[in-house]
Amino acid sequence: MLWPIKQLSLGTAALLLPLTFSFAHIKIGNNIAMSNAKLFGFGSWQPTQTAQTAASLLHIYAQNPLPAQHQRRSALIIGNSNYQSADKLPNPVNDATDIANSLRQLGFEVTLLKDADLRQMEEALDNFNRQLRRGGVGLFYFSGHGLQVDGENYLIPITAKLEREQDVRYEAMAIGKVLNVMEDADNDANFIILDACRNNPFARQWRSLQRGLAAPIQAVKGTLIAYATAPGKVAFDGDGRNSPYTTALLSQMKIPRLDVEQMFKQVRSEVLKTTNGKQTPWESSSLVGSFAFNPTQDIASSVATTPSPQTPSPTSLQSTAPRTTYFVQQPRLVETTTSYNQAKALGAIYYFTIQVPEDAGTSLQQITINQREGAEYIRFHLKDSVAFQGTRSHKGEKIELKDVSSDKKNQTVSLTFDPPVSPGTKITIALKAVQNPQRNGVYLFGVTAFPMGDNTRGQFLGFGRLSFYQNI
Repeated sequence: MLWPIKQLSLGTAALLLPLTFSFAHIKIGNNIAMSNAKLFGFGSWQPTQTAQTAASLLHIYAQNPLPAQHQRRSALIIGNSNYQSADKLPNPVNDATDIANSLRQLGFEVTLLKDADLRQMEEALDNFNRQLRRGGVGLFYFSGHGLQVDGENYLIPITAKLEREQDVRYEAMAIGKVLNVMEDADNDANFIILDACRNNPFARQWRSLQRGLAAPIQAVKGTLIAYATAPGKVAFDGDGRNSPYTTALLSQMKIPRLDVEQMFKQVRSEVLKTTNGKQTPWESSSLVGSFAFNPTQDIASSVATTPSPQTPSPTSLQSTAPRTTYFVQQPRLVETTTSYNQAKALGAIYYFTIQVPEDAGTSLQQITINQREGAEYIRFHLKDSVAFQGTRSHKGEKIELKDVSSDKKNQTVSLTFDPPVSPGTKITIALKAVQNPQRNGVYLFGVTAFPMGDNTRGQFLGFGRLSFYQNI
């Protein structure tokens, strides 16, 4: 018996929905089966027919799987190439960019960081935790320098200064932190993918000769941790745009309905072949069900025709939903300074310098500056606020401000640019304080950037740190 798929009832959709992510056993009771039989014209129904019709429904589902947008998917992607105190790596930024683009096509809400410092990585991880708490599937990907100290694995920011092994705990991000975030969220399933097993660039300064990352750690329930190579071994950067491991990931994750654990086996096989057996990817898994990055053939076609990473293409799988604008590569908070660090000083200017990268994908429309820490709330003369191209010491053309407003309750100043700031531009915002705080100490200002558009998603750039001192 045939019928149009579009006429499937809500009851059957509810019955089949768990199949998209089979972390629960499907139980089809006789009463439900009899009800569905009447709905679909099976005629009279006997309890013994339950298994047969369930199999028929499963076959229908297999031919018409539910689309990815029914399942919340969140990803944090970090690629670090341009290290300041270690060997630069040619591919991680490319790897992260290409993985982010593919995941967006596969229905993930992606946050992408390139050449991030520790503060940016930790702030992004905090935001990622809030996303995961909403449920669904989470994915963390890192490409760059990674190393082990005393059996603990660490991911290295571009600004890390690691003169001693003891510095790692304060200058790098422990993978255990990422696991803690995922365990705390207690969502459906999580993936940690680490293309970070390059040689330890700091080993010559230390007594330790440990190479690569430590043996796979025990994953929390519902988590798969994937390593680019075996414990204690070094992963290759490769000669092309991407590393051998990320190249294999990009080709395998788009295969329709391929279970994730089988996918990683195929990644391993491809990497072994590419590197002539010199690099063997590893996984540590505690998944309790199945998952496919690409549950439908339609998405495979979309991924296959993804534009070049140089051509930003934010995509929504659900075309009827309002399009959300985001930065392909988010702006960077370059520095925060003040003209006077003396407590109680009147009329000090606070400067926030921001770089909008060439590959931002859209223009910068608004900046919010939120005072997060400090003994006192600092107020500003909003009418004296200015913005200009360049830096505090090298001022360029003035940038017009359409609106400057303050939310005293949330201690936030918002500045809207008119016209928006184009990609590839470095700007500085100058806020004139009514008075510096009377009490000395450290004051932190969180900076968030919003792209051009009506339905936008702000991205946190980090904290600007100002210190004030009493008269000596």
